[in-house]
Amino acid sequence: MAGVISISKSSCVILLRTGTHYNIACFDTALSVLAGRVSINGYPSSDSLTLCSLNSHSRMSVNTGNSPSLREPDLEKCLSDNGIVRGDGELDLSDVGAVVLVAPSKTLSTDLLRSTYKRLWDAQDTDEAVVKLDFFQLRRGLLGAVAIPGEWSSPVRTLLAASSDGVCRVAVCGPQNSGKSTLARFTVNSLLSEHGSVLFLESDIGQSELTPPGLVTLSVVRQPLVNPPYCNTPHFVKDLGESTKHLTSLSHCIGVVSPSQVMKEYLDKLFDLIDTAHQLMNSSSAPLVVNFMGWTKGFGVGLHADILRKLEPTHVLNLQTNSPKDLPPILEVIQTPGILGCEEQSTPTFTPHISDISGHVSEKGPSFQAFELRHMALLSYFAPIYSSGGIEAPYKISWQHVSVIVPEDIEGDLVSYTLNCSVVALLSGPPPSSQPNQEGILVMREDFPSMRCLGLGIVRAVDVTEKVFYINTPVSGQALEQVYIFKHTSLPVPHVPSGSLPMPYVSNLAATEILGTGSRSQRANLKRRYQAVSQG
Repeated sequence: MAGVISISKSSCVILLRTGTHYNIACFDTALSVLAGRVSINGYPSSDSLTLCSLNSHSRMSVNTGNSPSLREPDLEKCLSDNGIVRGDGELDLSDVGAVVLVAPSKTLSTDLLRSTYKRLWDAQDTDEAVVKLDFFQLRRGLLGAVAIPGEWSSPVRTLLAASSDGVCRVAVCGPQNSGKSTLARFTVNSLLSEHGSVLFLESDIGQSELTPPGLVTLSVVRQPLVNPPYCNTPHFVKDLGESTKHLTSLSHCIGVVSPSQVMKEYLDKLFDLIDTAHQLMNSSSAPLVVNFMGWTKGFGVGLHADILRKLEPTHVLNLQTNSPKDLPPILEVIQTPGILGCEEQSTPTFTPHISDISGHVSEKGPSFQAFELRHMALLSYFAPIYSSGGIEAPYKISWQHVSVIVPEDIEGDLVSYTLNCSVVALLSGPPPSSQPNQEGILVMREDFPSMRCLGLGIVRAVDVTEKVFYINTPVSGQALEQVYIFKHTSLPVPHVPSGSLPMPYVSNLAATEILGTGSRSQRANLKRRYQAVSQG
């Protein structure tokens, strides 16, 4: 059992036993390794990490790895150097592999998430906790923890050896709910143990790892990916010139959560990121990991073919679930005609190292649906605009200073209605040449890969008299000076319960959810009346 030395009501020092596995449930927790080495979700670390392990995902697994036990004199010195008093009780210092300090942290700011989704944090199984704090619980064993199947280790070790010898481009493929995101994180973290940084290209616009949904992004990852994706999202708002944990190198907005209706735009922007990744790899030794989308049937196969031919991966990790959702054999996919025009097709001249791996499918199913996880990512992203008093004052931006991109089927005199109460992408790049519509708004019908996405914003209001937009965004005012285009998206405005914060323009008679002008979601499990009668 872990040894515990209490320091205060909100923090404690924990002695982790060698060869013992633990799992963690926590939020906004700063974990500092005072002595030894720990392994979190398979990633060995002796540094300080900010952790979040809520009920939306499997709990974090923690152990001391293969590290030998610490010597008692070294343990005594560690405790003394950190001003830790053992107290009057006897504490067994044998078989201790690491000493860690846990304390609350406000880095991840999950307060808004936990107030919106009560079941993210509950008191289940607290009687089994070895350590039980308001923000942190430690249990023995791996029940409910992240499980990395043993068969995943061999192909990852193969690409680790290849990454030290030369160029390493890894494609992580597989159908939805096969463990693809877990495998991508495990691959990135394994490469981080050998390299100072890893290039990570996110092509899954429905379940992004580091950014809000609707974006394709190339990031430089310098710290392990151990937290849920919605805890990584706030890093995207940081100044792009800073050295943050996940420095966003380049991001493009697709504006939807599936590429099915915008395949050409999706490929154009993804290809621009692949070109940038190739340039970065030529100037550094950082490996590249590409997380593919989970659309593996129909046109999804054609998209995979186009992306694989453009990427030319050295290694492909292909998850299989023995179901019709699996991709065809990768070599067949590479030879498959894509969705691009014939003049844009390329003949493959590469043969990657392919590892077909059994996917990991949970028997009880996900505790949160995909749309809920997307909402969490958006809520986490926009959390900085909320305060205890409500929403922060919006930016006031003149129509003359920005152009807007709206779908082609939107009539010119309906642009202001379309933008009002919607989520827009904030794009930089050369100021475009646009023509004002009937309302006086500068309108464009498409964007280009040269237009970089600096973040998202909520159009809180459109003043047609003063001809200004009121925008709420976590993007800094300095970064906003680089924004010349607003792109309308179909992403929903994140809903905050009326009891959590005072909200403007909302009464008790208002709807419980604000969806703006995004596309409506189809519910396949609901039947129309005539269908129910005919099938009754």
